[in-house]
Amino acid sequence: MTINIMEVIKAIELVGSSPQGFDAAVRHAIEEAKRTLRNIRRVEVLDFEVLMENDEIKMYQARVKLYFMVERG
Repeated sequence: MTINIMEVIKAIELVGSSPQGFDAAVRHAIEEAKRTLRNIRRVEVLDFEVLMENDEIKMYQARVKLYFMVERG
């Protein structure tokens, strides 16, 4: 008898920030996640925001959802 082992995917939400723009904010979130997570399969961008100070854009933020495979031990 053959047993198929199906993948289990976990999802977490993160907020990346950058003064350089939304693309950099998304990349920041992914790069930080890669420091502790392996097997990231998909990234969904959920939301964008900017932080303002003195009527100027101070920081770009991106809220992302990362999907990664659960490792079996």
